Amino acid sequence: MSTAAARFADAISSEREIPFLSTRRGEAICIVASAVCYFLAIRYIDLWPIALIAPMPLLAAAFAAPTRTSAALCAFLPAFIGNFGEYYTEADFLSFPVFILAAAALALALCAVVMIARVAARRWNNFAAALVFPILYAALGFLFARTNYNGTWASPAYRMDAFLPLLQIASITGIWGVIFAMSLPASAIALGWYRAENAMPWRMPTGVALAIFVGVLIFGVARLATADHTAAVRIAMISSDHEMKYSRTTDAAKAEELLGFYASQIPKAAAQGALVVVMPEKIVGVTADDRDALVKILADAASASHVWVVAGVNEIGDRHLNAAWIFSPDGAMRGEYDKHYFVQGFEAGYTSGDRIYTVDAPWGKTGVAICKDLDYPWFIRAYGQSGATLMLVPAWDWVGPNAVMHERMSVARGVENGFAMARAAKTGFVTAHDAYGATLASSSTFDADPAMVVADVPIGSGPTLYTRYGDWFGWFCIGASLVILMLVLLRNRATTR
Repeated sequence: MSTAAARFADAISSEREIPFLSTRRGEAICIVASAVCYFLAIRYIDLWPIALIAPMPLLAAAFAAPTRTSAALCAFLPAFIGNFGEYYTEADFLSFPVFILAAAALALALCAVVMIARVAARRWNNFAAALVFPILYAALGFLFARTNYNGTWASPAYRMDAFLPLLQIASITGIWGVIFAMSLPASAIALGWYRAENAMPWRMPTGVALAIFVGVLIFGVARLATADHTAAVRIAMISSDHEMKYSRTTDAAKAEELLGFYASQIPKAAAQGALVVVMPEKIVGVTADDRDALVKILADAASASHVWVVAGVNEIGDRHLNAAWIFSPDGAMRGEYDKHYFVQGFEAGYTSGDRIYTVDAPWGKTGVAICKDLDYPWFIRAYGQSGATLMLVPAWDWVGPNAVMHERMSVARGVENGFAMARAAKTGFVTAHDAYGATLASSSTFDADPAMVVADVPIGSGPTLYTRYGDWFGWFCIGASLVILMLVLLRNRATTR
């Protein structure tokens, strides 16, 4: 055998002896697999099985990578590529260069988390090694939400909304527990894979992480099985993209025309037995001169059909108010709620509301909030603390995945606080969900206009442990992350002496 042939044979033999994860081919396959999974899970929010496994290949490759540089690339590239699944949604808000920077920043944050988890995977022999990534990932999500103007927008937790047994942990921990739990299988399997290939102990840390995940699912299944759906109220959600330009009109005739169109839908809902009608956000512009006439249109419609009506309006005057008007079945205007949080740029100049709104309805305490308010768990938690068991939500979304994401975000608020949700959005969905996240009825203005669904909505059970204790789990993960960092830094210092 020639020298060149011998070298080639030796190279093949050596390559075969190297564990798969430590080869260039193994790294490349893991990077591509995670990138594809992240892209699909972000672009199509209901693909929760893919979201569960997305971090697993990149974690395994990063744990096994022979150098820190290659480990960092195994973590960064899939997250960066996967973030492009969000571009279709963010194109209305961010220029492409700004989006690139944001995607890179998010990928770098995940990369930092993975690099810390890598140290634990390679050096720790106890069960904590498999919990490092889930703890750090949940802490990162909590920290980002608390410091970002947009709150929990696009949190990975919302990719689990269709996985109801897992989502139930939010009633104890908020969505931070969802992030932690959804990361457990990927972390456990990645750690087991890496350690098994390298003849290191893997059964105990992997088994503990998977046992915690199974425990979360058992809790969720039990909570769903014991749900009480005996008390319900029939609610209609109505929305239309007809003449959306009138949301800013100051022409009284145009405003009355559009509001009259919505009022004409109320008898149709009442004919199906609806006791409550929810309409979208900022249906029409309202000025001081035409306010009384517009109030009368909805008041008359409510009294004629003997239903409660919640309708969003855009009050234009000395103060701009994104408001919801609430009418009782006798036609009386029971109150007005002013939106608290606004979309940057699109809603500049609006005055923020300074209080939540609840009403003691015949079926129980009911809250009203508007669209983006539900992006902030710490704000909506106040409704749970007030004893609300049902939320009525006017909303306005955008065409595309944004509409799905925003609708799913509202679902999590109900699970967190034990209230049902009826939501009506322009360029979006009209939906009803129970307090456990199950969809009761759904349509959209993309499929029908006007879009209307009528559903018997079970009243929620009321305040949960999350309602009582708030974001305790998020703060716990922050504290645990600091301990992990200290242990990693101390171990690194000890090994360099």
